[in-house]
Amino acid sequence: MCGRFMLDRDIEDLLDQYKIQNRQVTNYEKGDIYPSQNAPIVMYDNGRILKTAKWGFTLSGKSKLVINARSESIAEKPMFKNSFHNARCVIPIDLFYEWKNEGNKNKLKHRIYLQGSSITSLGGIFKSNVNDKGEMEVSFVIITTEANKYMNDIHSRMPLIIEDDILDYWLNNNTPKNIINEIIKTNVNHELIVERDNEDEAIQQLKLF
Repeated sequence: MCGRFMLDRDIEDLLDQYKIQNRQVTNYEKGDIYPSQNAPIVMYDNGRILKTAKWGFTLSGKSKLVINARSESIAEKPMFKNSFHNARCVIPIDLFYEWKNEGNKNKLKHRIYLQGSSITSLGGIFKSNVNDKGEMEVSFVIITTEANKYMNDIHSRMPLIIEDDILDYWLNNNTPKNIINEIIKTNVNHELIVERDNEDEAIQQLKLF
């Protein structure tokens, strides 16, 4: 799964990276992004749009957020299928985090990012709904696939990564389903850099004293 990521970019960097004219971004704080927080996403409606959205779909009658959607079942699950077919997006990140289970309840934090890439685009879906305050709110989830060879020693799942040259295919609702499925299948090919988060380990060491 993907439960935390980092984006440390100015809005202008994102507008330039994605060649976006339509900016609808508010309340974005750079740094680590957690579920329920706002983050910029890129969507398409007669052109690319950069918009603020909350990370996580809300289950009806429950406070728990759903933050990931499995690629294997996303096209059929009632919570996801409409967004998957009609509201795909990408989430810009610098890197994402994953924790490797070392046994004895110990988990080691790792930083993971795409080889040779400055900003990485994670595949996601979004939807609009009215929140508890009666306000229209856009929310997103990140799509996950089986982990590839760079990730499977850390976790069995990894986020879907969308390359720049297929970005418009992914965002466009008119793209045939077979092409979308092929994009998902190619996720195993991405070369990832996986590093232990030494800063996190240093914090854990300080807690011992």
